[in-house]
Amino acid sequence: MRIRIGCLTAAVILSGLLVMDPELVKAQGHDKSLSFFPILIYDTNIGIGYGVKAKFVQYLAKKESFDVIAFNSTKGERWYVFTFSVPDVEIRQGQKYALSFDIKAEYDKYLVYHFFGLGQSSRESDRTEFTFEKKELQLRVGRGVNPHFIIEAHYVLKNVAYLNVEDDKPFTSELQEVGSEFSPFMTVLFRYDTSNSQVHPQTGHRFVVQNDIAARFLGTRKTRYHRLTLDCRKYFLLFGQKDVMAFRLLVQKIAGSHVPLSELSSLGGGSEMATLRGFALNRFLDKGKLLAMAEYRFPLWRRLGSVVFLEAGSVWPSWSRMNLGQPVVDFGFGLRYYLRNFVVRFDTGFSDEGIGIYFNFGHVF
Repeated sequence: MRIRIGCLTAAVILSGLLVMDPELVKAQGHDKSLSFFPILIYDTNIGIGYGVKAKFVQYLAKKESFDVIAFNSTKGERWYVFTFSVPDVEIRQGQKYALSFDIKAEYDKYLVYHFFGLGQSSRESDRTEFTFEKKELQLRVGRGVNPHFIIEAHYVLKNVAYLNVEDDKPFTSELQEVGSEFSPFMTVLFRYDTSNSQVHPQTGHRFVVQNDIAARFLGTRKTRYHRLTLDCRKYFLLFGQKDVMAFRLLVQKIAGSHVPLSELSSLGGGSEMATLRGFALNRFLDKGKLLAMAEYRFPLWRRLGSVVFLEAGSVWPSWSRMNLGQPVVDFGFGLRYYLRNFVVRFDTGFSDEGIGIYFNFGHVF
């Protein structure tokens, strides 16, 4: 769940905890486990939100996992996710394996969504409001060539709809023209990963090269683009065995004759690939981006931990027009609750445009 809250609004997080799993130190084991987290939150934009996240591991004794998120709100927010993985991503971490398979189905609807225009010079005052609805099905197969080198192929069926566009705003006609758009694509991914965990990495590094392609032969009628992403991450222990420093550098470039707005390089919000937690969701859009991040993660009490972070990024229309001299910058802090099979995340980000508050699952990177 991703929530953007302006400077004058407030959110109250009232999340109950029911944890049915062994101690975290046994996280590398392959025994049957269940991690369960009820959600109850309030925000002026979505009203009262309620739901649950649960992950079941090894219930079929096939090293598999089932991951479920169900979330509703009194003002119509809807977020449903189902993921099946075999082997589970944590079980396959640091292992050589012949084949992995993942299927993920997601329905995500924002009653209040915004478009600010393209480029880093886009103005917050030009925001145009609409309802965003996404339906997505991902099929992924992979191979662990050795314990550190992984190859994956993804096929993604995706339909995005822009509904109830606000009238008489700077981008009203542009957003109304989008309507509903079906844009499947294929991904080939190479990852070199020496980190010690997918759930809570503490040491090692990851280097990912990801190539996304949308073309007629993949099922799309008019969408044509090629998107290249380079993602580098480094983790190491600091001040003992539980304090972690994490660094990330991400570069992305898109080229194509028809690139949907929903597939452009974006910065803003609390999602993994677009994180700038002090800015609104998808605040900056263009055909290329650079993002640099640093997090210091440290324990507080038992399973509860905290983080402080600093982020900087830039978007641009082409390699020749990159402008890295004036990045947008934010900083903030957050809480983490560590379960065996996933991490609960609550972050607050600060920027010159306001405050962002986010509740989600898993580390940002």
